[in-house]
Amino acid sequence: MKEKNKLLQIASILMIVCAILAIIITAINTNKSLGSISGMTAEESAAVEAQLNAGGVTMDQAMMAVSGIAYVGLALVIIFNVVKIIVGILGIRKADQATGFFTVWGIILLIFGVFGLTSGIFSLLGICNLLGGIAAPILFIVGGGQNKKAAAK
Repeated sequence: MKEKNKLLQIASILMIVCAILAIIITAINTNKSLGSISGMTAEESAAVEAQLNAGGVTMDQAMMAVSGIAYVGLALVIIFNVVKIIVGILGIRKADQATGFFTVWGIILLIFGVFGLTSGIFSLLGICNLLGGIAAPILFIVGGGQNKKAAAK
């Protein structure tokens, strides 16, 4: 097989672009969320602090827990999307090969892509997850099958 499969190239580029956008959007959303917590008015802060103190937690402890969870979540998103970027780059390079690479990674990323839709599809992040986590892996599976059929001829 000499010519690269256009479907696999499109899927790889779609995966890379959507993964980069997902990282950027998640970082912005995390920053905005943490900023809104620290930007509470004095009255809001006092009310929250009173409720936390009633539960035996200080405001500082709560802020550390919330920011820790947010940054762990951001790190997981970054790690997963870096994997998608790497798979996308390898997909561009292997687009002319009849290997199981596309089928295996297509299935793995499709499974995780379904979980990525929990954020919804009616947001920019949801659209990135839909395209990069569902559409691109499906194109990987289809394109990988096309490459195998072409190589068998």
